[in-house]
Amino acid sequence: MYIFEVDYNKTVSKIYESSNPLTMKTKAILSSLLVCIVTTLSAQINLNDSTVQVVAYWSKGDSYDYLYDYYKYNIQGKDTISWERTISKINITVIDSTENSYTLQAVYDTPNAIRSGSDSISRELTSRISRTFGNDTVIVETNELGTIKRLVNFDQLRSRYLKAAEMTAEALCAQQGSEAQKDSLFRFLKSTLYKQMGDTTVIVSTALEELSLLLYYHGCKMDFDEEYQIEENFPSLVGGAPCKGMRTFWIEEVDPENGSFRIASDAIVNTDQAIRQFIELIQSNLPEEDRRKPIDSSQIPIIMAQDQNDTYIHADTGWPLVVYYTRTTQVGENKSGQEISLEINIPE
Repeated sequence: MYIFEVDYNKTVSKIYESSNPLTMKTKAILSSLLVCIVTTLSAQINLNDSTVQVVAYWSKGDSYDYLYDYYKYNIQGKDTISWERTISKINITVIDSTENSYTLQAVYDTPNAIRSGSDSISRELTSRISRTFGNDTVIVETNELGTIKRLVNFDQLRSRYLKAAEMTAEALCAQQGSEAQKDSLFRFLKSTLYKQMGDTTVIVSTALEELSLLLYYHGCKMDFDEEYQIEENFPSLVGGAPCKGMRTFWIEEVDPENGSFRIASDAIVNTDQAIRQFIELIQSNLPEEDRRKPIDSSQIPIIMAQDQNDTYIHADTGWPLVVYYTRTTQVGENKSGQEISLEINIPE
């Protein structure tokens, strides 16, 4: 087993979902991509030394649509208290290519289907933000292997997120009674949301969520029979600093005939650190004289978080074919989860 350390600022939000063996739809995607993109034997699957390498062999003007399906939910006890599903499309185009880098532009379509168990304010706010800003665009620069190096249009996205924060504050204040109450709450919410949405880490993680899923393994060279581990930071389960966690990944399947391979991974957050954060949170809300007293272990809830992922990659081009991702968390009786799938759409 190999151990790696990674810079989480480069790998933020790369938490994925494991899936089942190839579906008929996925097999069709692989076959179509083989015909549309390449006719040579895979250059990145080396059967002689039993390795695969994830390298981008892209050209300026390459462009593919990815079908995006996002589902999240919150459960309290046995009751689902909120859920939301978004179906959309992301177009990814190589807008520049040099000897040492690629520049990718991801254009997000307005969601063509949102089915939500949340309240009408949330649904209307989502629709209003989409109408105001139009299609979201994220531009990144990668190295020659396809590893993300930087977010090119950071300033543009920061302005967009701050405006969205202001619109959110306005919507949440609309139900207040008097103008004085509305104004007071608006100023508080705007300040709070500005601080959150203007944070560099939040902007980068939000903007790169889907691209990080797709390009997570670019630059890796892996043996068929080895497992690899990396330490990552994961969002805190109770607020505050990120929690450490360990991700294990491996080659699950190699398909030389279709020139593709599948990388699987799972990850778990350091439970001891999460519990320490919970205890610190409880103690911070106690009177000064009680903060040094030990916390009764019976008051500590179940705290856990885990991720799973399957990523299918076309070997000769390095284009991701399919990513399935899931994350589940639990703090006491409160459970939440998110599921994401990204599938390349090859025209028939």
